[in-house]
Amino acid sequence: MAARPIIIDCDPGQDDAIAILMALASPEELHVLGITCVAGNVPL
Repeated sequence: MAARPIIIDCDPGQDDAIAILMALASPEELHVLGITCVAGNVPL
């Protein structure tokens, strides 16, 4: 099965750092196309 392409959109925090590391550690499952970072949490 081909790796799923993803773009990670995050704010630089501990939880996002773990998510990035886990995604990059799974190249057979996820193909990280890009990572965007914003400052803080923003309400929708």
